[in-house]
Amino acid sequence: MSAAVTPESRAEREANALLERIRRAADAEQLGLVQGIVLDHALDGAEFSANDFRALLPDGVPHGLLGAAIRGLAASRSITNTGRTAPSTAPATHGHRIAVYRLTAPDHREAGA
Repeated sequence: MSAAVTPESRAEREANALLERIRRAADAEQLGLVQGIVLDHALDGAEFSANDFRALLPDGVPHGLLGAAIRGLAASRSITNTGRTAPSTAPATHGHRIAVYRLTAPDHREAGA
């Protein structure tokens, strides 16, 4: 079986597609709020995962919006996946592994060119 069609890669593609649909359907104000919470935390320089934000979200944030917001920030290269994972603390996930991120460092070489 090629790497492109493993069950894991298929599941990741499906999860990414679901989170993208959630992000596109989200209220822009709520999405901006959640992304702002994530970026504010990231500016401290510490690495983070979705575990760090669940308790900070206001009531009424739709299920899945946190993950969608984080994936959107990663897709825009505002944050970077460290390649490490942590066990999820969300009860519904049964401890599956989630990505750890950090703020993306600016490329200062481009500024000097």
